[in-house]
Amino acid sequence: MVQRRKKRKYVRTNRKPRYSARRVSRKIQVRRQKAALAAVIMILLLAVIFVVISKKAPLQENQEEEYYINADCEAYRPQVEETAARYGMSSYVDLLMALMMQESSGQGNDVMQSSEGKYNTKYPQKPNGITDPEYSIECGVQELKYALELTKCQGADDRKGIEYALQAYNFGADAYVSFVEEKQEDGWSVETAEEFAKMASGGKKRSQDDPYYEAAGPWDYGDQYYPEHVLRYYQVFQEN
Repeated sequence: MVQRRKKRKYVRTNRKPRYSARRVSRKIQVRRQKAALAAVIMILLLAVIFVVISKKAPLQENQEEEYYINADCEAYRPQVEETAARYGMSSYVDLLMALMMQESSGQGNDVMQSSEGKYNTKYPQKPNGITDPEYSIECGVQELKYALELTKCQGADDRKGIEYALQAYNFGADAYVSFVEEKQEDGWSVETAEEFAKMASGGKKRSQDDPYYEAAGPWDYGDQYYPEHVLRYYQVFQEN
């Protein structure tokens, strides 16, 4: 006699099927990606805030920055006053001090950077050729006086005339004034200074990596913004 097997009854349960290891791993990965993305967004936001603040800071510093004659230059004031008096330049002592500050900050021997000027007859006419500060002042005072006379400056408060004379001091008075007169201009301008520097340099441009490119102009000759740089230290105009 053959016994029949009883059919098993399958009982359904309410248990939910478990996630596979793959699905669990994927879920964890998604969470990590979201956390990483949030961190990147936060870093970028902080970077933007930092850039904005850092851009504002230099502007505030520049607005508050003061230009003054330093102690090294002031030590030469008695010599400048004495030399200026001998050449009828007493009213321009403060301008001479501002010029010295721009040229050397009172450092070195050629404090007026007048070695290459026409009044230096004792030392080599090359940069820093003068090795005697007093002689540098002697030459510098005469050089500026000549430039003021050539540009017909009307006095220590004649801004237009002083700007013109200062650029002449930097470029060489005879050549620069002749150039401006040929152009039928009535004084200094950045455009005319750059045009002269282009001609005097033979069309040679400064590299944009050259620190003087921004500070002194694009052409490889002199300082095309020289009047502006000197007059930062000239209190006669700062007080007006």
